[in-house]
Amino acid sequence: EKVLAVVHKHWFVMVGPIITFAALIFAPIMVIIILPLITKGFDRVLVEVLTDFSLSLYIMILLLFMFLIWMDFYLDMWIITSKRIIDIEQRGLFFREISEIPLVHIQDITLEVHGIIRTFLKFGTIRIQTAGEREFAVRDIPRLYEIKDLLLKYSQIERTAK
Repeated sequence: EKVLAVVHKHWFVMVGPIITFAALIFAPIMVIIILPLITKGFDRVLVEVLTDFSLSLYIMILLLFMFLIWMDFYLDMWIITSKRIIDIEQRGLFFREISEIPLVHIQDITLEVHGIIRTFLKFGTIRIQTAGEREFAVRDIPRLYEIKDLLLKYSQIERTAK
C-alpha cells in the first residue's frame, strides 16, 4: 500500500475568514480614534490601562478564533492510498473523526461544482457511495477531476485484483 495523494481543502475557502479577520483587526482603530472624544472627563491613566487591556484581550480572542479556523482548514484531509481513502475530519480543538473507505467498495463518485468561482478554480464537493455503507462527502476539494480519475483507476485495479 502506497500513498497516492494527500488532499486538503482548496485555499479559496480561507479567503472569507481572512477578509473578516483583517476587517476585525482594523476595527479597534476606530475605537482608538473615538475614545479621546468620549472620555474627556475621566482619569487618563485609567482609560489608557482599560483600553490597552481591552484591545489586548480582543486581539488575543481574534487570534484564537483565526487559529481554530486555520486548524480546521489544515487538518481536514483525505489521504488516498492504493487500497483505501482515509478521511480525517477535525471537528474541534480536541476532537477528530477518522474514517476509511476501501477502494474496492466504491460504487459511485459524484462531483458537485456550484458557481463561477468554483468552476474557474476547479474545486467542489466529492461524494462517494460505497457498498452498504454511508455516503462520504468532502467539500471544497481542489483538483476534483484528477482525484476522481485517480479513485476510479485504483478502485478498478483493486476490483480486478480480488
